Amino acid sequence: MSYPQNTSPAFSEKAPKSSDRKQNTNWHEAAVCALQIDLRDYSYLLEFLTEYPLGKKGLRIDLLLIKKLSNLTISKDIAQIFRTFNLFEIKGLGSSLNTDCYYKTIGYACFLIDQSGKTGQYSNTDISLSFLCLHYPEKLIKYLTKKRKLVVEKSASGVYHISKEIFPAQIIVTPELSSDDSLYLRCLTNRLHDTQMIQKLVNDYRLHQEEEIYIRYLHQLSNANIKSKGESAMVCEGLLNLCGTSSAEIIERTKKEEAAFYLPKIDALTAKTKQQASFISELSSQVDYLKNLLTQHNIPFSPES
Repeated sequence: MSYPQNTSPAFSEKAPKSSDRKQNTNWHEAAVCALQIDLRDYSYLLEFLTEYPLGKKGLRIDLLLIKKLSNLTISKDIAQIFRTFNLFEIKGLGSSLNTDCYYKTIGYACFLIDQSGKTGQYSNTDISLSFLCLHYPEKLIKYLTKKRKLVVEKSASGVYHISKEIFPAQIIVTPELSSDDSLYLRCLTNRLHDTQMIQKLVNDYRLHQEEEIYIRYLHQLSNANIKSKGESAMVCEGLLNLCGTSSAEIIERTKKEEAAFYLPKIDALTAKTKQQASFISELSSQVDYLKNLLTQHNIPFSPES
């Protein structure tokens, strides 16, 4: 079975232009990090392709999550409808999930089937749609139930399954999720005040505080939770301090680890270079000696000979 390949970078490295740091929060990156962390027990089974391109017309899916073995069950509330190809439309704060986004994602799924392989290789039973948003999309759900006559049922805290749609589909509302089941998705907010949930996040972070994906997640979370412009206290730094470290210490430790890894290699390369230079110098001396010896005996000297 062949899977579509992603050639795009996971996230843009360019900094946002806005001077308001609250606007700098990359909700897409935070959400994808949170999904990967909350599904970490199944990492061997899942492949995350962010900003996955569809064809050559600039169409991109926020996240294509590939489940490599479709017959294996993932015991997570958000994963009950997962199929082989799982499309995620992600909406951060300030953007709403509306009918346009909904139908666009359905169109993307149809296009994915068309470009995935041989005719008839995949169908709507191989694809699921997940709409992840940071607040309840009341207007869309009302449209789906009243106008489309679809059934939208709450299958678990924060997870709403949509029945009778062409693809298995669900709406994930992060503020309603269970922190026991999806802690990192649940904490995706700019109003992180629940002390018990913060402590739970701290306890888990302690176990993974040197892993890049956790640091990236907390960086976005901190940007979202700055209370006012210019305020230096951030949720991320507070969490790091509670864990007995700081961002400055992490940077310093990273530098030391890089030095410990690379310096021996640099020293070995330098020693090898010096050895080669010594050999070349010795060889040059021998050539000069031979040249003088030949000249003394009136024997013509040629480098080619």
